[in-house]
Amino acid sequence: MASQTDLCLWETNRIAIGYSLLDQLLKDYPITLVKQYRICPGKAFFLLGADTDIVKQIECILKHKECIQYRVVTGIHPDVLSVFQHKKIIPKVTHLGIYECTTSVSAFHLANYLAWHHQVDLLHIQIGVGLCGKSIISIAASYTDLKTIENQLSQLYPKDIVSHATISDPAPELLSLL
Repeated sequence: MASQTDLCLWETNRIAIGYSLLDQLLKDYPITLVKQYRICPGKAFFLLGADTDIVKQIECILKHKECIQYRVVTGIHPDVLSVFQHKKIIPKVTHLGIYECTTSVSAFHLANYLAWHHQVDLLHIQIGVGLCGKSIISIAASYTDLKTIENQLSQLYPKDIVSHATISDPAPELLSLL
């Protein structure tokens, strides 16, 4: 892939249509399938990488598909892909932020925003947990940063965040669950 690579994240509650669309995109465009998951009962999540102009073309296709929820992410923070694939372990978590998102797409987008705009350690992105494909982001940050993030969420992600919590001095058992 070229150096100007963007990601296109999309999920659908029509799995067969999702795979058919994925096949069409893989045949018609120079893209990389970064990851695919079947999430929740009856949903699929796809993460594609391509040059910016290709991602824009794919966005135009997805825009006209009613059963597709998508978002394009440019400038992926390196920590996001890292914790998307594996849980990050840090020695001491003083303050923990947990964000429950409506979709895997919104969780990935929020994690990228947090990594670029706040002093946080991304701990884990769990996609497709619970009913309806909700996803969870876990971060470690200062109490002040977590409160700043909390105040911004309703403006930046008004429909994407189901709930959130700030936990000070989290129990080790809780951290092992995330």
